[in-house]
Amino acid sequence: MSKTDRYLITAYGMGKSLAPLVHSEERLGNKMFFRRLSIKSGDEVVSTPAISGNSFRGAWRDQLALYLVDTLGIHSLSDLTFVTFFSGGTLTEGDSALAHNLYETFPSLRLFGFSMGGRMYPSRFGVDFAVPLTKETQAYAQAAYPEQADALPKTTVEAGQITAMTMMTRKQDEEKAVLVDLTIEESEGETSPTQMLFNVEYIVPNTTFVHGFRSVYPVSALEFGALLKVLELSSQRSYGGQGSRGFGRMNWHYTLMWKTSLDDPNPKSAKIRLGQELSFAGSLKGFKKQYEDHVATLPGVIQGNDSLKPVIQVTNSDDEGK
Repeated sequence: MSKTDRYLITAYGMGKSLAPLVHSEERLGNKMFFRRLSIKSGDEVVSTPAISGNSFRGAWRDQLALYLVDTLGIHSLSDLTFVTFFSGGTLTEGDSALAHNLYETFPSLRLFGFSMGGRMYPSRFGVDFAVPLTKETQAYAQAAYPEQADALPKTTVEAGQITAMTMMTRKQDEEKAVLVDLTIEESEGETSPTQMLFNVEYIVPNTTFVHGFRSVYPVSALEFGALLKVLELSSQRSYGGQGSRGFGRMNWHYTLMWKTSLDDPNPKSAKIRLGQELSFAGSLKGFKKQYEDHVATLPGVIQGNDSLKPVIQVTNSDDEGK
């Protein structure tokens, strides 16, 4: 592994839902419907539930940002820096000096991209929609991920059979105040406590998905390591929404392939398991450790950088010892 090497990465795999899965997009009245994607199946175009690539990216961006906050002991971020780490920035604020220093210092920001001061810093990798494997999507799955076509389970289940509706509630809990001797002041226009019922469409457990992601531009070893780190961090997360209510647990098995050029005669590959059995092939651990070692050096880098120090406040180890 060389610090100057650049890598082209492709990953493909399958996931299985271990719990009901919610990823709502459309709302009609008190009903929330799963996000849909239109896919050509034979001579027809069919609608299938799907998990958007952007939902993966958003969760992964958050997880790497939280990892930095925790590992570096960050106790204060400027509003702009917070938005850059967690949401991808804003075009209307900031300056080129700060953007350059953030981009050069944090591999995760180069991996995901951000915007600042009227300029876009593009993401280095892209994420596909995760599509459930059904009768209608079998041909799509084989075409999108030909490397695993032979491993795809055959199914006669149709897209319309893998979803169901469940009723959920949101309620006001003023009545619980008496349990802890609290008095709640009544606001003007006093209203009675209410409970709202709503219905959510979900994908049933034990549904198989196909999914993939890949580098859009060649990535450095540190950016490669940041990608592996976020996969590790995401292993136990819930996918879609309503994770705190028991939705969204999944297992994923990926094959990750990487090469140093389009005509690399010796591309490498390795297996990754996420979920109940987290495991990385040994050949990937060096990339992840290189990123972790880089993150360990960042408090000193931030403290010595005139652009970063005012907007990222890290715990000073000297102060901790006093």
